[in-house]
Amino acid sequence: MAINVDLVYKTVLLILNQQQRGYITPDEFNKVGNQVQLSIFEKYMSDLNQQLRIPENDSEYANRVKNINEKIDIFKRISTAAYDAPYFNLPTTTTTQTATQSFTVPAAPNPATNTQFTITTWSIAQSQTALIKVRKNGVLQSSPGAYSFNSSNNIITFVNAPSVNDVISAELYPSDFYRLGTVIYKDTTLVQMVDRNEFYLIQKSPLTAATQAQPIFLYEDEKLQVFPTTIVSDINVSYIKKPNQINWGYNVGGFGQYIYSPSASVNFELHPSEQVDLISGILVYSGVIIQDPTIIQVASQQVQQEDINEKS
Repeated sequence: MAINVDLVYKTVLLILNQQQRGYITPDEFNKVGNQVQLSIFEKYMSDLNQQLRIPENDSEYANRVKNINEKIDIFKRISTAAYDAPYFNLPTTTTTQTATQSFTVPAAPNPATNTQFTITTWSIAQSQTALIKVRKNGVLQSSPGAYSFNSSNNIITFVNAPSVNDVISAELYPSDFYRLGTVIYKDTTLVQMVDRNEFYLIQKSPLTAATQAQPIFLYEDEKLQVFPTTIVSDINVSYIKKPNQINWGYNVGGFGQYIYSPSASVNFELHPSEQVDLISGILVYSGVIIQDPTIIQVASQQVQQEDINEKS
């Protein structure tokens, strides 16, 4: 269940061209489309929270809670969390790396200044939605103890300068994790999430301390720390993933025209009922790109009216 990216792009172009308002390129469309898809996706949680506070409509097709849950269901996942002492990593950050880059620490000009290494193998945008692991001579380094990574400029900064000829490697692990759901031990036992202050109080007394029958976990820095610490496996996590990045793939024809390529394209992952809001949202950004305030105004009014209709 998805929304065809080619249909959306051609509809946007049709509306723009019909009014002789301008044109957006495939690359511009892809960037705008991803932004609008993410914006619609982000609203699901707040919309669901709002509808849960309203008396429920039990009609078959107009139950708003059920309809929002149906849109969210597309993104629900459950998977095993891998143990990496003393933490369990989120399922989507333990997948195979997709990119690496290595650096050999030079002897000149001054070994003491060799603390920063800039990643060029992958983009800043990729870093901001992924897990980065750094190794020195094959040994995994801890952050922030040994180094820090700035995802806004792709720079690794070591606390202490590595030695000359040390090999520094950076690994990219893409993550589509968005929001944590339920943590389960051995498929049957619910693991309860606690805050740090609750944790100390719970563990203080033998009567309330975590056991394998009643485990607890801390969720910090996108890692799970499960107690009792004798639990080192059999942890499953339900979560909501982020939408896939859309792409209107194309080849360039003999006259410089863009020819749609289905094999190079990625559709919108949203529920089909979002097609109107999706196109309206893209038109808002299109008006900004081609500097036409009329398009922005009309499309914004359409988006606002759709939102009012859904919530009133």
